[in-house]
Amino acid sequence: MQVSVVVPVYKMKNWQELTKRNIDSIFLQSFRDFEIVISDDSDDNEIREWLNQYGNGIKYYKNPGEKGMPNNTNYGMDMATGELTKILYQDDYFYDERSLWDIVRHFTAWTQWMITPCVHTENGIDFFNEHRPYYSESENTLGSPSVLTLRSEIKERFDPRFSWVLDLDFYKRLFRKYGKPKYLDKVNVVLGLGSHQMTHILSDERKQEEFKLMTQKYG
Repeated sequence: MQVSVVVPVYKMKNWQELTKRNIDSIFLQSFRDFEIVISDDSDDNEIREWLNQYGNGIKYYKNPGEKGMPNNTNYGMDMATGELTKILYQDDYFYDERSLWDIVRHFTAWTQWMITPCVHTENGIDFFNEHRPYYSESENTLGSPSVLTLRSEIKERFDPRFSWVLDLDFYKRLFRKYGKPKYLDKVNVVLGLGSHQMTHILSDERKQEEFKLMTQKYG
């Protein structure tokens, strides 16, 4: 198995529609040597039962540890068996049927982690705000973890103390161990925007607390 597409899920608003959009975009890929790893952070079996429509095409796991996006993502990464781990959050999806192939064919023997350009959508139809990533030590200029692919042998994991800056923290650690990522030159992922996002849920006080913790962690 060459690529594990890790999809952390929970019962967010409109989760059925968003999860279907995500999974369908994976099954549409022209590159076929992949597994879909679902890590479920919900408290019941509703998502598991809903996923039965896909038959045996998905590897499903219930997160046995502490709840929250960082822990749920980490558990999915731990369950991945492919050479590469591609994170694709539940409300995001692949841009077109060549997205996975474009990642694989540019992931050379010397590449440790890759970041891809993305666009944004609110309705799944109209795209806007195309983002071309570049690395910064002080702010997240790379994007959501859905733009990330890394070698599965890398054992760095998301820090569960963070919700707002978990991606910035993770990227800083990857950069310090492995240097800058490889950048793909074409849009690869669509990021879904909505009221479920952390930017709308977390209070300003919580965001400030996380920035203070980042300062303590890195100086």
